[in-house]
Amino acid sequence: MDVQLFQENDIRLITYQDIISYIGWEVDMRKKSHISLAWYLMNSEGMDALKLHKGSFYIGSVLPDCMPSFLVRRHTIEDSFEVLECEFQKLVSHFDPEKGINCYFCRHLGMITHYVSDYFTFPHNANYPGNIKDHCIYEEELKKELRAYVHSPEAVRRREKMEMHTPADILAMIRQMHNRYLQMESVVKRDCQYIIELCHKVVDAVLCFLESLSAAKVSVAM
Repeated sequence: MDVQLFQENDIRLITYQDIISYIGWEVDMRKKSHISLAWYLMNSEGMDALKLHKGSFYIGSVLPDCMPSFLVRRHTIEDSFEVLECEFQKLVSHFDPEKGINCYFCRHLGMITHYVSDYFTFPHNANYPGNIKDHCIYEEELKKELRAYVHSPEAVRRREKMEMHTPADILAMIRQMHNRYLQMESVVKRDCQYIIELCHKVVDAVLCFLESLSAAKVSVAM
């Protein structure tokens, strides 16, 4: 399968296997956590449409860790929230109600879930007291806990059809929940709960927003 990968102004045609080999997700614990999250979201009730382009969604979910900017920009809410805002803008500006969800949409939605999940991972926050070694140990524990959590009954959620009228509403929700997150004690299990809860809400809200655009298009056509 060929995948067209967009990186800023660079467009390259590479194979899916090339990407998998490059990112090395078999051995990278951070990417494995994002893969577990992507699997969970695609298999959640009402989000089946993401499976139509699951390769793109998986790629997007790990892509921020494969970009050169990863070396100079930390995935904290302070350092990368502007990037997240740009990703939302790309989703809206490139969405065609007549065509619906496509590879581009799934790839960039995957990138959005990557940044959001990082914001709710303790070592990616300014109040984390540990060093690099502690960070790696925490991420290893998170990988195992998240992989188990996404298969548990506790993680089951249904779409709420949240009324988010603009991407700005979704971004405001992320900010609000992160402020609440910072006020609580940080442990791996709590991070899993926040990551699943927030990413599910974000994907639900994005789908609902774009579904409303599609419905409006149909209404105008009639």
